[in-house]
Amino acid sequence: MSGNTPLDEYFPPRGPCAFCGHKDARHRLWDALMDRVAAGDSAESVAEDYGISMKAMNLVLKLRPYKRKRK
Repeated sequence: MSGNTPLDEYFPPRGPCAFCGHKDARHRLWDALMDRVAAGDSAESVAEDYGISMKAMNLVLKLRPYKRKRK
């Protein structure tokens, strides 16, 4: 995901990732949100832990930005 996306409203661009060098570090947060839900945490508890709205959380889960494909 790059450029203007529906996620920009809730998660402003953060600049380059210090770990992988990708031009947008937001993927680290989105991966963490998706991974916690995949591990069995409720979307509501994850959103509360990260201080984001359920609308933002549901958008991440719907769009699954940058989600790695499992082999």
